Amino acid sequence: MRVLVLGVGNLLLRDEGFGIHVIREFERRYEIPPEVEVVDGGCPGFSLLDYLREKDLALLVDVVADSAPPGTLQIFENKDLSRFAAVKTLSPHEVSLIEALKFAEFSGLKPARIRILAAVPEEISPGLELSPNLKRALPRALSWLEEELASVNIYLKRRKKCA
Repeated sequence: MRVLVLGVGNLLLRDEGFGIHVIREFERRYEIPPEVEVVDGGCPGFSLLDYLREKDLALLVDVVADSAPPGTLQIFENKDLSRFAAVKTLSPHEVSLIEALKFAEFSGLKPARIRILAAVPEEISPGLELSPNLKRALPRALSWLEEELASVNIYLKRRKKCA
């Protein structure tokens, strides 16, 4: 089993960086087994395709625009990707996570199983800190990653300094 754990987002826009905050805390808290590749995907683009190559499972963490209360966590799977329209980007050079995943499917690079954990943001504005609601959602996101990996018989071990 080859697994990708990928966080995406922009750390300079507060809650937009949720996926990156989760990935950083995940690496700080757990010993990562060799079959798991953990990637800070930053702002998504076609370079994400290289990370998806030859993976059996991809666990992605991002934010999603939704009317649910800030800090709500939503889970999406392969079948849900068709619901999302391409997001209008700020530049013709930008590519959204959904566009990259759709292209991966088209090109035959998409893992057999994709699970996306998306948080509803409270504040997308200049700043480095998560809003209080997303700070509270971070431990739930880590638990989700731990449970998803356990579902494919990959068990994480906490680092001693974080026990």
